[in-house]
Parts: sequence; structure tokens; C-alpha cells
Amino acid sequence: MGLMNSKNLIRATLLNFALLGASSFAESSNEVVNEGFYDSSRSATRVGYEKFVRLNQPQNKTRNSDWIDLSHTYSLRKNSIEGSFNGDLRLYINNKETSPSLSEAYLRYKGENNSTYTLGRQKLDWHPNESFWQLDHFQNTRGFRLMDMKNEGLTGFHYQTKDGSLKTEIFLSYFYIPSLNPSVKIKDGQVVSNTDWYKRPPEKTIIANQEVDIFYDLNMPEYRDVMVQKSLGARMTYDWGAETTKGHISGFSIYKPERRLRINAEAFYDPSRDSVVVNANPIVNHHVMFGAEVRQKFENAELIAGAITIDPNARLGADFDSLSLEIENNRTLQSEFFKVEPKYNRESYAHASLNLRNQFSLLSVNYLRYLSKHESGSDDFYSETVKWKNALGFGASYEFYDWLQGTVNLRYDFDRKDNLLNTQIVFLPWRQSSITLGSELIRSPETNSYWSAYRANDTFYLNVGYIF
Repeated sequence: MGLMNSKNLIRATLLNFALLGASSFAESSNEVVNEGFYDSSRSATRVGYEKFVRLNQPQNKTRNSDWIDLSHTYSLRKNSIEGSFNGDLRLYINNKETSPSLSEAYLRYKGENNSTYTLGRQKLDWHPNESFWQLDHFQNTRGFRLMDMKNEGLTGFHYQTKDGSLKTEIFLSYFYIPSLNPSVKIKDGQVVSNTDWYKRPPEKTIIANQEVDIFYDLNMPEYRDVMVQKSLGARMTYDWGAETTKGHISGFSIYKPERRLRINAEAFYDPSRDSVVVNANPIVNHHVMFGAEVRQKFENAELIAGAITIDPNARLGADFDSLSLEIENNRTLQSEFFKVEPKYNRESYAHASLNLRNQFSLLSVNYLRYLSKHESGSDDFYSETVKWKNALGFGASYEFYDWLQGTVNLRYDFDRKDNLLNTQIVFLPWRQSSITLGSELIRSPETNSYWSAYRANDTFYLNVGYIF
């Protein structure tokens, strides 16, 4: 394995940072950087300033319109040991609050017989088309922007071994980090966030034909009760073919906590406040995911097709019982004034993608079909409306020059007429600097759509950064 020259290394690092996970090219750039190291280490820190401009007036408009981004990567390869760290921190200038994200942080040991042992937070490629559609069932997305596609890995122990054409993977964890972004908290009885793109619960209700305010109170559980959660998964893969015609068929199943805490709530009327008080109780719910896929390469093209099912009602043995079963068994809590009724519906998807790659460009065509019959309507706390029903998407990146690259992602739902467009232009004017211009545009005409809550979140943004 040869060493990457200094110019190409800095350029690849700049592109990986500048794209900020907005397209699948960002992930591939990271792979290129990592391949450049053998018995060595690398560390890079990027500091960036971002300014975004709203094109309309969102319902949940915050005072934040600019922030400082800090990103750090570290790679280590020495003999049989590999290590990686990739984390981001956003500091909001207006209110001095922060939003963290940890994509990866792991140590890996390469043993004999093609076996690897990985401990920490790692991105697993078990559900390859999840990132493009932002499904967030298997792994979280970072959530710094509404259309952010950068993944956050799973935290635990990952074992992988290969015997001929058969590869076996096992994942085990006793540690759970729920999705952190967009951050939501309760302040003075109201649900607030640092971002515009969150779905706010109702602020008023009706009592005796009179409109009354709702006051929210969050019963925070102990951190240990949330974070000490169990996961267990396995994947089997059979591959064939040479490098340019390689293919595989795989299947996996995993039992793990959902990406976000669910909320049960109870309500009562408080005459002293002249309002309805809602006591919100966060709970951890586990789900089972199982899926299968087929991949086949044809020179510079790769075809992926598969299906996946998510069952939030499953249980895996006494040792893997979910937290707060007493609360979960009474999942629907109602009062005379207010109701919170999370849906625990089993969902299935079919997905396919065709990726075309050469030295300067990457083009992908993606399709997603929702197979379940129910609509999964929203509730007040846990937005369960499915994001896509029958959707086609296009993603592309092109390197025009060493100092200029563009990316675009377009997604369209034929059933709901949703149309999401994300574009970026990345300039590399100097050796260690980058300038990114981007846009996020949404069209969602139907009120029963997941994206209708964000139809007023069209934005342009400018990000200027420097790597140390």
C-alpha cells in the first residue's frame, strides 16, 4: 500500500470536511483519506463559520442564523491496530448553546484468519440506502441541517470474520446514545429547540369550548437508566466475483433501542395556572430490524436491491427486556384534556439504488417503496408519519477542477408529491481553506406528509472553514 502524497491528502481532507456529510461523496472521500495511511497517524481539525438565510418564515423560527462549526478527525494505523475518531460540535452564536455529534470513535484489532475486533462507535454498512432517505432506523443522522445525511455509528463491540466467500458479523452493546439532534428541551413550560426544523407539540387545547394554554413538565430519567441499554445483531454475507464484477447477498437482524426516546404523558387541569399541565415521561423502546440485500458490480457501476422490516413491538429474552416496562405496558395515556398516543406499528420497505462512479464523478439513482398498509399518523411528541411512500431520488457529485466541486440530491415522492432538493458548491481557494455554498428547498403540498411540517424551511447557507 503506497503513501498518498501531501497535496492529494490535504485536498481529500478538505473535501471531506467541506461537504459536511451532505452527499454520499462525503463518505467515499473519508475512505480515500483512510487508505492513505499505514503504520502512521493523522489528525485534522476544521473550524468553520456558517451563515444561513431563510427564504420564508418557518413556524418554529429561532433567533439562530449563524454558528461556529468544529470538526475533528483522527486516524491511526500501526501493525494490527487501527483507530478512528470523527466528531463535530456546533456552537450557536446567539444563545451560546451547543449541538454535539459523534460519528465514529473506535479501536480495531486485526487478528488471524481475516478476523477483526472493533470496540467503540462505528458506522456499519448493514442498511446501505438508509442514509440517502434519512430513515434513521438503523443508525442516526447527525441532524445539523434538515437534510443532513452524515451518519452516526452504533456504539458497542463488533466482530467480523471471513471464511472463503462467507463473512459473519456480530454486534453486541450495553450502551445506548439516543439521537441528539435536533436538540429539544422544555423551558418555562414550552418545548423549544436551537433549530427551526423540529416538530413542536401543541401549545393550546380546548376545555369547555375555551382555548387554554398547555404547560409542559419533563420528568427526566436518570442518565444510567437511559444509556445502559442492550443491543444484539448479526449479519451473514456471501460474496462472489473478481474486483470489477464483485457481488454479494446478505441478511441481518438486530435488536436495539430506537433512535429517539419515546414520550408517554399524562395531563391535568391546574386552576392556579389556568392551564393544562402535561407531565411528559421519556421511555426507551427497543425494536427488531431484519433485512436482506443483493449487490452486484459491473466495472464502475454497482446495483443494490433489498428489503427491510422494523418491528417496535418485539422483545428478545428476559435479559433484553426494555426499560420502564411498567410504563410501556400502558402505552396509551389519556385524560379529559389531552392525549399522547405513540404508535407502535411494524413497517417494511423495499429499496434499490444504482451507483455510477468514475475518477471525477459519482451518480446515484435511488428508489424506496413503503410496503406497510398503515399510514403511521403523527402524534404530539413522536413524529411517526413515514417520511416516504413511493419515492425516486437522484444524487450526484462532480469535480470540475481541483478547487471546485458540486453536489446535488433530489428526492420526489410520487404518492405525496413531496419534492426535496439539496445542492452544494465547494470551493478550495487556498491550500487549507474551503468555502461552501448550499441550499435546501422543500415542496410538500399535502398536509398528511411528514415533510409538510417543514415546508417553510427553505434555506441558503454559506460555510467558510480552515483546517489546522
